[in-house]
Amino acid sequence: MEPKIYVVRATVRQEQVVAKLLYQEVGNMIKRGEQEKVYSVLYSPNLKGYVLVEADSPGVVQDIAKNTPKTKGLLLKEKGNINSAGTIDIKDLEEILMPTPVVEDVNKGDLVELVSGPFKKEKARVAKIDKDKNEITVELIEAAVPIPVIVKGDDLKIIKRNEDEKEKDEANN
Repeated sequence: MEPKIYVVRATVRQEQVVAKLLYQEVGNMIKRGEQEKVYSVLYSPNLKGYVLVEADSPGVVQDIAKNTPKTKGLLLKEKGNINSAGTIDIKDLEEILMPTPVVEDVNKGDLVELVSGPFKKEKARVAKIDKDKNEITVELIEAAVPIPVIVKGDDLKIIKRNEDEKEKDEANN
């Protein structure tokens, strides 16, 4: 039987804890001599409320999930039917495991918040985007004089999109 990737529902923002607990439970099963095949346990910050488990059967995943705190069980397509357990294809995981950089998603004029560096927690407006270098030039909003600051794409999060730029992008597509 070829292993499949099953989805375990978890408490939101507790995915890392649940993944570690599931991993420990698999280790406990091995120590007890149970020959259940679980190959990997995976969580992603981009997949809120879910942990992925690669195993031979959904029954194995359900067994380890029922003994694990902060889990809500195996994701089922039909309530009560273990054979309807939700699986994910490896190709679908590419989007989760390799997210698009913020630089690809941000537009000129967007309102952003800096999440690291000397201007951490400062709000700014995007002035220029250099996708090749993964750099964004922003102007701090609360500064008395508009100061252009160059930051890496990973150092900011989008707070509000500029509606004018969004409409232009939609018109071009």
